[in-house]
Amino acid sequence: EKDKSKKDKTVESKKEVKADSLQLQIFDGDRLIRTLKRKAPKERGLHRWYWNMDEKGVSRPSRKIRKSSREPSGVDVKPGTYRAVLSLGELSNTVKIEVKSDPRLTISQAGIDQQYAASKQLEGYMDIAAKAVKQLVISKGILKNYQIRIKEQDSVKHKGLLKECKDASKEMDALIDLFLGKEDKRQGIVRNPESTVMTRISAARRYVASRPQGITSTEEILMMHAENETKNGLAKVNTFYKETWEALQTQIEELSLSSFKPIDYFELKK
Repeated sequence: EKDKSKKDKTVESKKEVKADSLQLQIFDGDRLIRTLKRKAPKERGLHRWYWNMDEKGVSRPSRKIRKSSREPSGVDVKPGTYRAVLSLGELSNTVKIEVKSDPRLTISQAGIDQQYAASKQLEGYMDIAAKAVKQLVISKGILKNYQIRIKEQDSVKHKGLLKECKDASKEMDALIDLFLGKEDKRQGIVRNPESTVMTRISAARRYVASRPQGITSTEEILMMHAENETKNGLAKVNTFYKETWEALQTQIEELSLSSFKPIDYFELKK
């Protein structure tokens, strides 16, 4: 019995050491809507962890490939009861959280549903825009790498192909600008007056977020502009890949661009 109790204590201590991170999951019924993670605090006592009453979101379009383990924030949840599960290793605890509307406002369920649906729709626009921009950024990197290898092989012989690569890279920059706007390298706070996919989506999201009583004709018009701008940008991206990228890819693949070179064997001559 003494040996058994010692083993049990050893197992418990191993679990405590192994569990060094906390995970907070928020459920709407059986649907997991948010996952937050953080390192377990080293000090004992009362610790606070905030959930901003939001769902999991999507990434924003970016000129750089981002590597982040943090889940992006999304739309605000509807009023209702949610389940929060806090886990530490194999240990977990569950509590219910009740989210209520601002008692100072008269808000109908129909208005709440409209605002939520519109927010999710705009979030979908941002998601596909981010994926399109990410593909363009990756393609630019691939093309840059091939340009270096082509130059190493024979820059004079492949002068025409190198120019096509350069033109394609500029075309991809212009497509990225359709979504994000042209890069402004001026210092300080500057405002770009041009309309882009992101400015349209952002404007519609701000207005929708300010309408808990339900969206109006103003938000409907802004959402229409966001949809049209997104569709236009995606159509131009698709056209580029069909008409320019595929032909360029075929030409590059036909080249022998192996990094291996003929090997010399060396020996001292007597």
